[in-house]
Amino acid sequence: MPRAFEIVVGNERAVFDLLDAEAPRVCESFARSLPVDSFSVHAKFAGDELIVMVPFFEDPENEIFWVKPGDVGYYPGRQTICMFYGPTEPFGQVSVFARCHEEHLPILRRWGQEILREGSLPVSVRLHDPSVPFTAEEVLA
Repeated sequence: MPRAFEIVVGNERAVFDLLDAEAPRVCESFARSLPVDSFSVHAKFAGDELIVMVPFFEDPENEIFWVKPGDVGYYPGRQTICMFYGPTEPFGQVSVFARCHEEHLPILRRWGQEILREGSLPVSVRLHDPSVPFTAEEVLA
């Protein structure tokens, strides 16, 4: 089972697998920086993209331009991770280092809609412990 992290907003969480083989340095630096409380905003022009500030820096690796829904990228120059949940055209290459669990993409869409209404959302980012079950509220969300 791959290493994973989760992002928590209110009573919802989305789980993401780290792509250790494709981006080992970014994954390790990211994992060492956790847990972290931050906030998420929405991309203004690139498309369906949630952005979270993170407290680490690492050089780019596994850089791509054409991302898919579920990809998670890292922009070193801005110290942000970007969760792509729909059609997106990033403004440059992004270091893809994680992938959202497919069943959690609707949660990212819901968060994106909420952020577009509210401006931002507080988030907690932490390593995922698969032995901690999802609550009834999370399963129903």
